[in-house]
Amino acid sequence: MNKTLLLGAAFAAAISASPALAANSAFGCKHLEDNPTLPSVEGRDGFFYRIFADLRMQHPFTEDTVAQMGKLAEALKARGTTMLYVPIPTKSVTLPTFLPDEAKLFGFDEDVAVAVYEDQVKRLNAKGVITVDLLSALRTTNGGDPPFFRSDFHWTSRGAETAAQTIGGMIKQLPAYADVTPVNYETKATGAELAVSGMRRTLQAYCVLSLPPVISTSYETVEVASADASLDIFGDSGGEDGGAANDEIALVGTSFSDASVPNFSGFLAQYASLPVANMAITGGNQFGAITSYLTSREFQADRPKFLVWENPIYNNLAQFGTGSLTELIAAARDDCRPVGNTPVIDKAKGLYQADLTGTPIAPNQVLLADAGDNGSRDVVLNFESTDGRTFTREVHRGDRFRGTGRFFIPLESLDSLELSKVSIQFDRLSEEKATISLCNT
Repeated sequence: MNKTLLLGAAFAAAISASPALAANSAFGCKHLEDNPTLPSVEGRDGFFYRIFADLRMQHPFTEDTVAQMGKLAEALKARGTTMLYVPIPTKSVTLPTFLPDEAKLFGFDEDVAVAVYEDQVKRLNAKGVITVDLLSALRTTNGGDPPFFRSDFHWTSRGAETAAQTIGGMIKQLPAYADVTPVNYETKATGAELAVSGMRRTLQAYCVLSLPPVISTSYETVEVASADASLDIFGDSGGEDGGAANDEIALVGTSFSDASVPNFSGFLAQYASLPVANMAITGGNQFGAITSYLTSREFQADRPKFLVWENPIYNNLAQFGTGSLTELIAAARDDCRPVGNTPVIDKAKGLYQADLTGTPIAPNQVLLADAGDNGSRDVVLNFESTDGRTFTREVHRGDRFRGTGRFFIPLESLDSLELSKVSIQFDRLSEEKATISLCNT
């Protein structure tokens, strides 16, 4: 039978079972699976799982993506930075014993979920990408002190500490660690803290009784030799855009790293015995933080010894095609040369223009459009060929990106053309500092 029909039948069976499921709810929850914002299921012992993220089996990871990740790791290493990629496993595969029986109706298969995660880790490591296996460390049947919150998808301070201990141990085994001076940190509990949870708030509207609170022990990490060292371990003394000045580890990622309650960056500093600059962005998904960091002037001026990139497995690195990783590779290499002809500014049209006549574009090159203004988030490029055709490229950095004013634009399909001109429209532009360059990847 067609797989689509099977999945459709499974979904229909799950929906038809919802009245019985509601009767068995410990919190009087009904129609959680019908929630248009966050379809979910209630598991055992107060654990809730998202259908489209936690129970999903398909996490695309093509050979092209693996190859690009290898190129990124290689480009960073060539300039002195060792990257560690940290795919966070789903809550369902980490805490499978608390899943409800109907999880299978939505297609969840524990063995497949484990195999998919392990396959990504294995393939990336084989390509030279140091990839941290957190599934082995986080997977548990203990609901007393779980690695993930019951009514939220983020990890608890216990999960964050376990992850940081695993990553820190790997960092200490890397050859590059021999070149650093370890720093001693200690972490102390400061009490219990209630975290803000959009997931719990959304699900609560479908339940009669109050769902388990998203509460966890909070911690503070400080340098042993200095009581005020906590001011520095998270990169607060860096540049205007959160640069990693004098830090040995730069941390990029999602709300798993950015949230203060789990203290992930603090635990990472403790277990790696190195200061950490935390540039993670809540809601930035797979590329918000790392793109903001690698395209920044601060990164180019002061690269960290280690780059830890945390990303939940359900955030597909190929979701937006190859362009996002191509931009990261170009930024990491920073092998750029200004275009041969000096750009000019058309003040009447607000355009930054460059004559590309006689400028060869090699395969896999990108164009660096630098507004010279960190506040620039949007750019539109119009290329003109010698035969009169025009081609447009656009990049728009959302609110979940930090502005850098630097855009690495892939030139796929344009390298075979004879281009005569490029006209660039920035939302913000410094006439004195703007530049146009061609970069190798």
